[in-house]
Amino acid sequence: MPLDRMLDKDPRQFEVFQRLMGYMIVALIVVVYYFTSPIAHYQIYFPFVLLFIFLITPKLSRWIQYKFDNQVRKKVYFIIDVVVVASALAAVHLSLVVTFVLLFGLIYTAINNKVSFMMGSLASLIAILVFYINIIFIFGFEDYFQQTSVELSVLSFLSIMIFINIGNYYQNRRAKLIGVQKDNYFKEMNRYIELSNQLSRYAPLQLWQSIMRGESEAKLEYKRKKISIFFSDIQGFTELSETLIPDDLAFLLNDYLSHMTEIAKQYGATIDKFMGDAILIFFGDPDSQGVEQDAKNCVDMAIAMRQQMKFLRERWIKIGYAPLHIRMGISTGYCHVGNYGAVHRMAYTIVGRDANLAARLQGAAEIDEILISDETYKLIRNDYLCAPKTPVELKGIQGLVKTWQVMERYEQDRNEHQQWFDYEYKGFHLVLNLEEVQNYEYPELVDVLEKMIERIQLQQQLTNAQGIARLNLEDEIKSPYSI
Repeated sequence: MPLDRMLDKDPRQFEVFQRLMGYMIVALIVVVYYFTSPIAHYQIYFPFVLLFIFLITPKLSRWIQYKFDNQVRKKVYFIIDVVVVASALAAVHLSLVVTFVLLFGLIYTAINNKVSFMMGSLASLIAILVFYINIIFIFGFEDYFQQTSVELSVLSFLSIMIFINIGNYYQNRRAKLIGVQKDNYFKEMNRYIELSNQLSRYAPLQLWQSIMRGESEAKLEYKRKKISIFFSDIQGFTELSETLIPDDLAFLLNDYLSHMTEIAKQYGATIDKFMGDAILIFFGDPDSQGVEQDAKNCVDMAIAMRQQMKFLRERWIKIGYAPLHIRMGISTGYCHVGNYGAVHRMAYTIVGRDANLAARLQGAAEIDEILISDETYKLIRNDYLCAPKTPVELKGIQGLVKTWQVMERYEQDRNEHQQWFDYEYKGFHLVLNLEEVQNYEYPELVDVLEKMIERIQLQQQLTNAQGIARLNLEDEIKSPYSI
C-alpha cells in the first residue's frame, strides 16, 4: 500500500508527512470557521501562511541540523508548531471544541517529541505572546469561547482522530519493524559468535580475544620479547603408532592433547601448535605477568602435566595400551613473536634460538623429566627444587648447554587442604586426586585405605626386623637333646 510504504520510511520523513497533515487539518478548520462564523475577518489567508511556513521548514531543518544537532532541530520545530496553533486559536476566537482539539494535538506532539518541562514553559509564553499579537493586529477583539458549530465540531473530532491514529499506527509499525530488525541482528550476532568460537579453536585463545577486542590486527608483523618456551612429546609414541589401528591412535592422541590443553589454559599459556604428539607452548605474549612469573607459570604447568600423565598412563594401561611417558623441555630468552606467512594465510608463532633450545632440551630429557635451561633456572630457583645435570651438547646450539632437572616446588607451609597426593616408595605407590572424587565415594576410599593399613600392620607382626617371617611357639621344633 502507498501509505505503508510512506510509513516505512525514515522517521524524519514521516515527521515531515505528519507535520504537513497537521498543518492541512489546522488550515481546513480555520477555513471552515471563516465560512461558518459571522465574525470572521482574514482567516481565508491563513492556509497561505501555513504553506509558506511548510515550504521554508526543510531548508531551516537542514541548516539547524548542520549547525547544531537533532535535539535542537526538534525544539525549533516544536516552537514553530506552537506558533501555528496559537495563531489558529486566535483566528477561531478560541472556539471551545476547536481549542480543545488543537491543544490536545499539540500536547500529543509534545509527548512524542519528549519535550521537557522547561521547554514546554517557554513554548507557553511564546504561544501567549503570538496569540495576543494576532488578536491585536489581525483578527481583532471579538467574543471568545463561543459554542462551536456542529459542522466544525464534527470536522475537529474527525481530524484529531485521524491525526492521532496515523501517528499511533506509525509508532506501532515502527516498533514491529525495529523488533524484526532486532531479531535479525540477534540471529546474525549469534551466528557470528558461533562462527567466531569455531574459528577461535584454530588460533591461540589470547590472540583471538585480542583481535576481537580490537587490540590486535591480522597483519604480518612481529616483535622481540623475552618469553618462556615449553616443548614436550610422548616418548615412544612414533613406534607405538605403527602397531595401533588409526582409531586407537586417534583416541590416545586426542585424549592426551585435550588434557594437556586444559592444563595449559588454566595457567594462561599460549598454545602455539600441535605437531603429532609434540606440543609447543609459550608464556609472555600476547599476555604477560612479567618474565619471572611467566617462567614460574610455565614450570608449574609442566609439573601439572607430568602429574596428569600419571593418571592417563594408569587409565591407558587398564584399557590395554602400552604405558606412555612424557618428556619436557623449557627455555627462557628473547624471541621474535608475531604473525608469519602471507597476507592471505599467516600463523602466529615464535622464532628464535630459545625456541630451538626448548625442543632440544625436550629431546635430551629422560622420561617423565622436566629439563630446563640455565636462564629459566635463574628465574625460578628460589621456589623450586632443581637438580643440576651434566652440561650437554645439543644439535644446532653452539657450546655446551647447562641444564637443570625440575624436581618439585618448595613447600614452606604444608597445605592441609591439598587436593593432590603422590607418594612413591619401593613396593608402594599412592596417587590420589580428590578433585575427581565425589562426596559419596569418600567412605569407599576410607574403607580401602583402612584395609591397606590393617594389611601393613599384619605384615609387620608376621615379620621381624630383617623381614623374615616369625614362627609361632607350636611351630618351633624342639631339639632332641633338650631336657
